[in-house]
Amino acid sequence: SVATLLTHFLNDYFTFDSKIIRSGLPLISRPAFLTKEYLKGRRVQYIAPFRLFIFLSLIFFLLISGSNSSSVDVSAEVKGFNDAFWNRFFDSWLPKLFFFLLPLFALIIAWLYRKQQRGMMPHFLFALHFHSSLFFMGIIYAVVSYIFRKLEWLIVNEVFLGLCGLYLAFYLWKSLRKMYSESRLKTSWKYIVLVVLYATLLVVSTFVLLLFSYNY
Repeated sequence: SVATLLTHFLNDYFTFDSKIIRSGLPLISRPAFLTKEYLKGRRVQYIAPFRLFIFLSLIFFLLISGSNSSSVDVSAEVKGFNDAFWNRFFDSWLPKLFFFLLPLFALIIAWLYRKQQRGMMPHFLFALHFHSSLFFMGIIYAVVSYIFRKLEWLIVNEVFLGLCGLYLAFYLWKSLRKMYSESRLKTSWKYIVLVVLYATLLVVSTFVLLLFSYNY
């Protein structure tokens, strides 16, 4: 009946709404917490990892797409690149690129921690939660940055961007340390390898898209 459908919808909505709070706060403030909770079987009170990733990525890319026309022109800051490429990159290619890079991120971690013999699933869950935190921080930055730009606090906006970047760098290191329980030294060199390899994949992928854009 309509009443039954409405009841199920409201139950799902308010349950999901409460899960957002329980999942969002630790996602951004407690590195690797959600991954470890999921692996321990404590899953009911949190949003499922892949659902959380999709939910936050959609919000993030919608904000990016909506701010392309009103914010500072990205192509003006990077000489030699045209508007069409960057608009297409942020609106269409970047979301697909993250879906492609996420399993590669997990594979790099699986290679770095292959001696722990955990199987692939924990590494993939770790990758999902880290990228979700990346999108969450991007959402926070997009909202706060919009306010700073309206107030013309451009220097404050740049400082805030730098702080967000530093926090994410520390967050990833802390997540690796919490998740895999290795020494600070081992975590640090594996962290460096992970960042270098992942950044290389991102740059190469962007360069390939750039070539493709100019050729077609």
